[in-house]
Amino acid sequence: MAPTHNQPPSDKAAQPGVGAAGPTVARSQAYIFLGRTFAFPTQAFFDDVTGGRWQEQSTGFLPQLPFPMPPLGGGPPTVSRDDFQAEYNRLFEVGAMSGPPCPLFGGLYDRDRMRVMEELIRFYNYFGLGLTQGQLPDHITVELEFMHYLTYKEAEAQQNGGGQESYQRAQKDFLDRHLGKWVPVLHQKLAKCQPLPFFDGLVTWTADFLGRDRQYLKSVLSPSPF
Repeated sequence: MAPTHNQPPSDKAAQPGVGAAGPTVARSQAYIFLGRTFAFPTQAFFDDVTGGRWQEQSTGFLPQLPFPMPPLGGGPPTVSRDDFQAEYNRLFEVGAMSGPPCPLFGGLYDRDRMRVMEELIRFYNYFGLGLTQGQLPDHITVELEFMHYLTYKEAEAQQNGGGQESYQRAQKDFLDRHLGKWVPVLHQKLAKCQPLPFFDGLVTWTADFLGRDRQYLKSVLSPSPF
């Protein structure tokens, strides 16, 4: 995903500091971490996972999240890189006439994929973002990166003393209408496919994280009077 008007936040830019914005920064880091994890596994990514570096990357944001989350589970793969990539393809990319058993495109979980993609593009365009060549708006990596962008902008607004409620409402709306709606279905489908523990743990953790983040945003936007 690339902005059409403003510069996208890099990893280093998305570090506004701990303080009051700490939990929001942690959420932003979690979203970009997940977005990269759901991409097709390269040799470098496989090496990070088998070498423990992938798990170490999550330890920076986990303690700062505004809700408890367990460590990312699944453990390092005990298969070769080729088998690891083949498993990714089996679950998420390749299938018979009906497609893969667990597609990573949110629009495929709706009766009208075109409508979903048009709505997603309107979301992105509203915040000055456009797709890079080859990206489809409903892929999980794009949707997660969008949530990373929104949470980054929220953290930036917090630090600058500006209003962050509009970003919070956009996040909740996006989770309600997209990621938080179809990823739980992905989780259910994956459970029937006997996946490698790594992918099972990844999708389970992601579905849990999205559910808790939705509840967190709901509590922030509509706090209990008691």
